[in-house]
Amino acid sequence: MVKNLHICLNMVGGSGWLGGVLYIQNLARAIATLPPEEKANLKLTVAVHDKDLNLIEPARGYVNHIYATSKLQRAYLKACNVLAQRVSFIPLNLLNPQKIDFLYPAIAGTRTPYQWGSWIPDFQHYHLPNLFSPEEIEQRNQDHQQIASAAPVIILSSQMAQQDFKHLYPDAASRSVVMNFVSCPEPEWFELYPKLTQKKYQLPDKFFLVSNQFWKHKDHAVVIEALGLLKKQGTTPTVVCTGSATDYRNPDYYNQLLARIKDLGIGEQVRLLGLIPRVDQIQLMRRCLAVIQPSLFEGWSTVVEDARSLGKPTLLSNFPVHLEQSPPDSYFFERSNAEHLATLIDKAFATLTPGPDVKKESLAKQDNVERIKGYGRRFLKIVRGVL
Repeated sequence: MVKNLHICLNMVGGSGWLGGVLYIQNLARAIATLPPEEKANLKLTVAVHDKDLNLIEPARGYVNHIYATSKLQRAYLKACNVLAQRVSFIPLNLLNPQKIDFLYPAIAGTRTPYQWGSWIPDFQHYHLPNLFSPEEIEQRNQDHQQIASAAPVIILSSQMAQQDFKHLYPDAASRSVVMNFVSCPEPEWFELYPKLTQKKYQLPDKFFLVSNQFWKHKDHAVVIEALGLLKKQGTTPTVVCTGSATDYRNPDYYNQLLARIKDLGIGEQVRLLGLIPRVDQIQLMRRCLAVIQPSLFEGWSTVVEDARSLGKPTLLSNFPVHLEQSPPDSYFFERSNAEHLATLIDKAFATLTPGPDVKKESLAKQDNVERIKGYGRRFLKIVRGVL
């Protein structure tokens, strides 16, 4: 065992991609839940840009320190990495002011002041290039090539992502590992009353929940089409959507969805709440009939993990990663198949009742305790294997 191990988690994402923020928060929590003997002599810190400090606050109690870095500080740390790579006579310890042993996730060089690991969530740009600009595709390919060339360890979130990595970068395949992340619920989630949150947003007792940013690959469109089909049959379930309305890659996408909702006459059934507080999102998830996750592509779905941790039924597209996750009480429909999804919604609307289901939540919490510890142990094993 490495003594006095200092791990620094580098917060990825931001208000434009909360999945990255939650990834770091949950990893910090998973490590913190381990028994004292398993994290002896471990110092855990998080580096976050000062403008995003509020986003990492929920993890403050799980780490030893949070480094809120300014642009100037980040430039200094980048310069340290450049010097380590290019000037071999400078001792590496002089270029490591925070005395970090392992930084994750990162993209660096072959000679660095600390050991490091990279995280590649998925290869969406490879499978769905039509959703990216040529410049974005080139940048992702450059980043992935540098990772494949230099990273001591490359962490993938799913078996599918690892298969893609091995196919694209066979020479680096031996340095790749799979680490499925797990949602780590806060105790307060279960102390609140979901019905109050339902009333806050003036929602009906029976509703489904879609918690995704309005990016094209999240495929809100198939949910809208399914509701249109059901309305023709005389069934009018409500679907509540939370998440940012901005897709920087497809700026008109949200407005196109609004137009389609109007054309189908389902405006009363689709409730668009935008980006709401995390705790409100969780309470709506506890209250809903089921979570719908229609994505065309995911690295490892945070929404699916959240639903699993709450014991919620899920209606999932049959994307390979969703099949990998396959939480209890999950039902799959063919990707982009509105008729198939409509059938699942219709059946769920007729048979499911609003939550929370105390028994299912209790079973999910028990299951989650061990899954969270396994997640933390997996990460520390990877880190110690590199060191």
